[in-house]
Amino acid sequence: MHVAVRRLCDADDAAEVPVYHGVSYCQAMRRAGAGEALRVVPGSITVCRWSRVVLGHKPPKGRFETGLVPRLPYPHAGLLLAPLDGFPGEPEVVVVRAPMEAMRRLIEAVPAADLWAGHAGRLDRSALPLLMEGQNVARGQGRVVRGHIIAAVNRTLATLAPLPAWQTLTHRLFRSQAVTAGFEAILARALASMSMCRNSTVVPLRTGQANVSFFCTGGITWGRNRATYLTSGWPLSMYQSRIDSFTNLPSAPGVTA
Repeated sequence: MHVAVRRLCDADDAAEVPVYHGVSYCQAMRRAGAGEALRVVPGSITVCRWSRVVLGHKPPKGRFETGLVPRLPYPHAGLLLAPLDGFPGEPEVVVVRAPMEAMRRLIEAVPAADLWAGHAGRLDRSALPLLMEGQNVARGQGRVVRGHIIAAVNRTLATLAPLPAWQTLTHRLFRSQAVTAGFEAILARALASMSMCRNSTVVPLRTGQANVSFFCTGGITWGRNRATYLTSGWPLSMYQSRIDSFTNLPSAPGVTA
C-alpha cells in the first residue's frame, strides 16, 4: 500500500488524527502502510535519534547531527501519514516500496531533472546511481560492489528482525548518542541511512524531486520491510503523472521482514 505524507502546519493541524508513539519513523510508516492514519510530531519517536533531527523535531547538535542533510527546519510541527487511498486532505509526497528491478524500470522512464542529484553518488542516501543506467550515469564497479554489500547486510537484518532479543538490543543501542554517531562511520560502505525519514520523505519535500533508497537498519528492523525491496519518495504531481506505472508495481507488504 502506498503511503502519503503531508507536513503539518501547527500542533492543531489534523488534530482528529491520532499521534504516533513508537521507536522510529519507519515503524510509523509500517503502520500507515497497514491502513492507519497518524501524526508524527515532536516527542513521537522514542529510539531513533537521527530521524528526530532530519524531521525537524530537535535541533542538530555537533558536527555529526549538523551533517544530517537535507532535513526539515527546526522547529517543525510534524507530518501526517496515511494510506494514499482515503488520505485526509491532499498529500505532498507519496512513499512507494517495490522490488529493485521494478523500481529500475520506473526510474529509467523518468527524466533526470525529476530525480534528486544531491546525493553525490552516496548509496547511503540514494540508490539512484545504481538504477539510472538508461540515462548514461556512470555506475562504477566499486559502487556496484557496495550495492551488493548493502543488499547482503539487509538480508541478514531481515533474518534478525523477528527476534525479540534483536529488537531489544537495537532499541537500547540506538538511544545512545555515541553508538549512533559511531555507526555512521560504516554506513557509506555497508548500509543505507535514514531510508524512509530523510531519503524517501524529506528529500522530495525539500527538493520537489524523487529519490530511491535501499532500506536502512531501522527500515528493516523496525519497519519490517522486505530486504529485496527499495523505498522511494515522489512529489504528488510526479506520482499522479505516472499513476499507471505505480499501479502496476508489485505490492509491498508493510509488515513482512
